[in-house]
Amino acid sequence: MFLLKKLGEEMEHTSSELGNQSLWAKIWQFFVVDKVFLVSFIIALNAMVFGQAHFTTRFFDWKVIATVFGLMLVIGGFRESGLLRYIGESMVSKSKTTRQLVRFTTNLTFFLAVFFTNDLTILTMLPLYLYITKHVENRKSVYWGASFIVPACHMGSTLLPFGNPHNLYVYNFFHLSSNNMAFFKGTVPMWIAGFIVLNLACFLIDKDPIHVDTKPKDFNIVEVVVFVALMVLMATSVFTKVAIGGINFYWIAAGITSLIVFLYKRELFKSADYHLILTFMCFFIIVGNLVDIEQITTFVSNLASSPQGAFLGTVLISQVISNISSAVLMSPFTTHGVAVILGADVGGVGMLTASMATLIAYKVISVQGRSEIAGYAKYFAICMVAFLVVLTAIGLVIVSII
Repeated sequence: MFLLKKLGEEMEHTSSELGNQSLWAKIWQFFVVDKVFLVSFIIALNAMVFGQAHFTTRFFDWKVIATVFGLMLVIGGFRESGLLRYIGESMVSKSKTTRQLVRFTTNLTFFLAVFFTNDLTILTMLPLYLYITKHVENRKSVYWGASFIVPACHMGSTLLPFGNPHNLYVYNFFHLSSNNMAFFKGTVPMWIAGFIVLNLACFLIDKDPIHVDTKPKDFNIVEVVVFVALMVLMATSVFTKVAIGGINFYWIAAGITSLIVFLYKRELFKSADYHLILTFMCFFIIVGNLVDIEQITTFVSNLASSPQGAFLGTVLISQVISNISSAVLMSPFTTHGVAVILGADVGGVGMLTASMATLIAYKVISVQGRSEIAGYAKYFAICMVAFLVVLTAIGLVIVSII
């Protein structure tokens, strides 16, 4: 895949450069390479200054940190196995019209995101889509199709607690494992509604005949079996409160996963998103200090006193500081956990800053579709705004009913 090869070359070049840099230069590079982490770090420092000026861990959620890290390793394993690429190429190779291709791509993205998170799904499906549509004459339909992949990821990952990091955080923060029905009463309707809206949007695509020239490449069966087993292990740790020998099962699951990956494919540790874990920690510190500022506590608590307010507040804050950060920020100030989850899921669609997945998608388009960036950017922007408005309206109805 062109983009993955390009990114790999850039990472190798960056690693080579870093090897010749001073320690301070490496530290600076680590901070500025991920803007979401950088902003969260700066906010955390300010929160400590204006809050109680202390490093507090009272809102640290170690289950989320351990589980997210374990899932990162597992998802990295699936990426290396080639399974997702094989599934994607197998499906799109059967497309006979542009509309069918877009529908296949959108629906496959939607269902893959249930298990494989937004980032990996986008990095698999979007480059593949852009590659196979580069000779399609109807560019308007191609632009629409590329844009649909982003909301498809966000809506697909809504269904399960481990579909994305903010779902997992809120699920654990509100102890929804003791009442899974409350969680699914919110996420299932949103998931179904997202599926319907995406498929209705596909009618915007013309039915021009096309020929997709791609052959599915083989994947590593052994690796798939290993990482399916580890995925089941990590998923079990999300839904259970079991402790063995006084050790919580999520630590055991993360430890077993880390050990197997270290023995079997240790290079996956290099590809884990450590910035995401540190971003979580920064916002744990932020919340721990802000809850001591009465004015902020009163304002946010009043905003999130109703499920509609918690939902809308999370959607709007997501547009500024990303959906993961908004979920962590809103959770301590409301009792409506499911509304926060749905707000973060919907809020990931919209501005480029709304989620890392949206930002990744735009970067992919900028690299692989740079010669047509104006066309892609136009329809990308229209699509994000339209889906944000429609899904926000649907979300308000759902949180009002449940």
